[in-house]
Amino acid sequence: MTRKCYLPILLLALCCAGSLRGGVFREFYVSPAGDDANPGTKKLPFRTLSHAGEVVRHINHEMTGDIIVNLRGGNYAVTAPVAFSPADSGCNGFKIIYRAYQKEIPVINGGVLVTNWTRDHGNIFKATLASDKKLRGLFVNGRRAAMTQRELNGQGAWGEFVVNGDEPWAETPGKTLDGIKFDAAQLPPLTNPEDVELLQHRTWNFLVLCVRDEMTDGGQRILKLQQPYGAIAATMSWGCNIAPTNKFTVRNTYEFLDAPGQFYFNRATHTLFYFAQNGEDIAAAEVIAPLSEGLLRVSGNSTNDRVRNLVFTGLTFSHDHWLLEKVGESRGMVGVQSLGLYTRFRADGDHHKDHYDLCDLPQATVEIFNAEKISIVRNRFLHLASGCAVSFVNDVVDSEITGNVFNDISGNAINLGHPQHYAIGDGLKFPAGVEGVCARDKISNNFIRRVSLDYKQGEAISGFFTDAAEISHNDIAGVPYGGIALGWWWGNAEIPASTVPRNNVIACNKVFATQQELPKDGGAIYVLGEQPGGRIEGNYVHSLSRLIYPDDGSAGWTIARNVLDPQPDGKWLFLWTPRIHDLRIENNFTTTTNLQNQATNNCAPLETTVIQKPFAGAAKRIIKAAGLEKSFADIAGKLKDGAR
Repeated sequence: MTRKCYLPILLLALCCAGSLRGGVFREFYVSPAGDDANPGTKKLPFRTLSHAGEVVRHINHEMTGDIIVNLRGGNYAVTAPVAFSPADSGCNGFKIIYRAYQKEIPVINGGVLVTNWTRDHGNIFKATLASDKKLRGLFVNGRRAAMTQRELNGQGAWGEFVVNGDEPWAETPGKTLDGIKFDAAQLPPLTNPEDVELLQHRTWNFLVLCVRDEMTDGGQRILKLQQPYGAIAATMSWGCNIAPTNKFTVRNTYEFLDAPGQFYFNRATHTLFYFAQNGEDIAAAEVIAPLSEGLLRVSGNSTNDRVRNLVFTGLTFSHDHWLLEKVGESRGMVGVQSLGLYTRFRADGDHHKDHYDLCDLPQATVEIFNAEKISIVRNRFLHLASGCAVSFVNDVVDSEITGNVFNDISGNAINLGHPQHYAIGDGLKFPAGVEGVCARDKISNNFIRRVSLDYKQGEAISGFFTDAAEISHNDIAGVPYGGIALGWWWGNAEIPASTVPRNNVIACNKVFATQQELPKDGGAIYVLGEQPGGRIEGNYVHSLSRLIYPDDGSAGWTIARNVLDPQPDGKWLFLWTPRIHDLRIENNFTTTTNLQNQATNNCAPLETTVIQKPFAGAAKRIIKAAGLEKSFADIAGKLKDGAR
């Protein structure tokens, strides 16, 4: 184990004290009770974060020290992500630090308060919400309400949708289904069918399909899919595609508003309905409807024109909204694996053949592109509806996500990189000069609970093609699928392995209780692809099965000095095909001899593994060192501060 895995991270102290070289150049204050006409002093603060950014932008080229923007406690309402461009960078080697003032709690809030409730009937109440968008989330007294839903069996495919192959979202011509049939006795005529969603789980992936219309044909109710996203979902390979006769969850319709804690928003009439829980006083409740599509966006222009030297620390990000991925005039969420979404049509559904240009990522609450030395430190991410909380998407280098709390999130906590980074400079989404690998980034000391609540295929921390990423000292527990996943490309693909990923480290993490809802696939720590110089070491994992899972084509990893405690009948190591090759596996500690090993050219015998129960000696020292370091042990208690 290298020493750096155990060293405390002192960035926050440096950030808050200012640069050792230049001290503080200027300091500003922002408060929800302030005024953007003010000078931004402690007594006369600005009101909005965006205005503070405008002021900073006019002086940052003169920096001889750090600029600090202090956010006083309270609610900062946003209707769109607060945006930072290269013009907002810290200049001359100094940082611009957006931080909570002392121990106050500033909340970047993308929701609106819903009031003036009246009883509709029974325990169902209604209120006016001035929005023309579909509402996919609602929070009542800090608790997530549920979209109305019912599980129904599909009765088969309906119709035909023709793809010519020259559409901007298509790579080949083809024909697919155009809708799903249901039993009309179980599915009544629907209010606003264009807002209805169909959910389906496959072995490891998850689909959200949106409806454009309905019709009745004899005893069958037909839900016509929004296209072309329905066609994309219908043609995925590997059994990931729609299964028209399998079970669906039909959600977001007034007709299914029949259980406490559910809501439905009729955007045509601007009426929000909520089924109150027993004893819940809706008139006195804090009801928040998320409306902002993301909360923060840091976006440079190219690999030579990045956003640089920004720090965000001590902030709370809450109540954003996601309308799902848009392709053409359709919406949906067609997951293939991990955080990767299909967003283009191929009749054969094979994403290998186009170097993964079929794939994209979901919206994140905090999205970062073409950036350098960005620090996301000691923040809280709570009550969010995006597909991911924080995503380093493209060309984010020498940056970190450190010491944050993630809880009650629809998608996963953290993503690093993009599936189109198979080769740099040839991507459909990121052209040459813009596309860049995420390199030398650190994801460390984050406390992650209750994530991937809606989009269950997303691991708590995910990554694609990365260079010298470090994922260390994170504390992850209670996730529906995997804990940490890093890499892309499979050994059975018809294309060669990517040469982009290398020297990535997954070390000293504590990963418990993974695969809670999707146990048939995935692993607590899961890697893909040939990754020379990669290391998986010093982790403490206690979960169901497949605790360490280098999947098809994985190579180049050293897997050493991990403590692995699977539940009964679980496998501590899963190497299921000879296409997994050239791994160095040594000096691990586990409670079981149960593993699967069909890999090729392992560089050290598995006999160096120590079977031990209870763990003692070196194993106990690894356990003690895994998870949050001492300097970040306090963040686990942050969930008690108003977060459920």
